[in-house]
Amino acid sequence: MDVKRLFWARVLPVCLLLLSFTAEATIRRTPGSWLFGQRTVFSDGSASPIFHPLSEPMSSAGIINVRVSTELAETSGNCKLRPALRWSDDGIGWGAASAIVATYRTTTGIDYGSNYIDITALGTPKPWVQFGLEVANNSGTRVEVCNGALLVDPKEK
Repeated sequence: MDVKRLFWARVLPVCLLLLSFTAEATIRRTPGSWLFGQRTVFSDGSASPIFHPLSEPMSSAGIINVRVSTELAETSGNCKLRPALRWSDDGIGWGAASAIVATYRTTTGIDYGSNYIDITALGTPKPWVQFGLEVANNSGTRVEVCNGALLVDPKEK
């Protein structure tokens, strides 16, 4: 019995300390928003973006203005990402992705959105929408891998 107590007395504080470091580095979901990620995303070794869907196909009814925040983590410094979306008639076949914000996040950390963006002006709105990240190389020609997260905050009517 004393061995178990001694074990937990030494292990539990270490576990709590490790959890405290990982918990505060992650983007926080605000009430009414959707948090997608953290997920591993990658580039194709070029500056051309690759769309990585993070959300399930969602009905686009009533979604007009959104504020987006992104997080970039665990990168070598050559991975850049930005929030994007794509539209679909049926939730199966998808059109080309459109960037929600033109600026890429190139350094680790969180980029909190400050403005609401009218997503109906991005491409041709259809009954289904899917949110994700566009990922490309910041420099170099090797395939780059990083972790990304996306927070989508829809504006209430």
